[in-house]
Amino acid sequence: MAVDNLVMPETVSQGFKGGPTFSTAKSTQVNMQTRRLPNVSIARHVYTFMMQDAPADLVKQLRAFFYDRRGDYKVFLMKDWSNFQLVDEQIALGDGSTVAFQIVKTETAGVNPYVRVIRHIKAGTMVVKVDGVTKTLTTDYTVSSTGLITFTSAPALDAVITVTADFYVPVAFEGDVFEASVPYQSLDIMNVDGLQVKEDIP
Repeated sequence: MAVDNLVMPETVSQGFKGGPTFSTAKSTQVNMQTRRLPNVSIARHVYTFMMQDAPADLVKQLRAFFYDRRGDYKVFLMKDWSNFQLVDEQIALGDGSTVAFQIVKTETAGVNPYVRVIRHIKAGTMVVKVDGVTKTLTTDYTVSSTGLITFTSAPALDAVITVTADFYVPVAFEGDVFEASVPYQSLDIMNVDGLQVKEDIP
């Protein structure tokens, strides 16, 4: 589904916790060995609103956002406070002819790298370098709404292309119900139960 260029207020997104999820099929054989097969190759990021005794004004912002999105109907952008930055991230090496490169982030413990496609960059935060030299937006390159960088001239063979930027995750609410409660008989504090958002995979 198309992603609206609407960002959840960052004060609200701080109340969510979560991260990447995978799906693995497991079966135990008669010899007690466990076999594992991946069901998916792409991680889906899932977040749950966990802030208890939240300020009422913050919950009201969250509720208004839920109304705006019509529950889980419309996709929006959210900042994952635990993982929202690229810092001199190498996205590719030049080959002397290619001009277009997708922004990616590589996560690895050194054995089995996972390359995550980054499509939604926070405006005004991106710095693109080729072999350590900062390039100028519109003069040296353009970037699409899906994170594709296109250079006006191809980077040289083996030139290191890096990106520094903040980015968002495209998500939608999981479900159409918003459940808020007022603890301690105080209208200044509210709780929201079971509210979850899931990454929208194009």
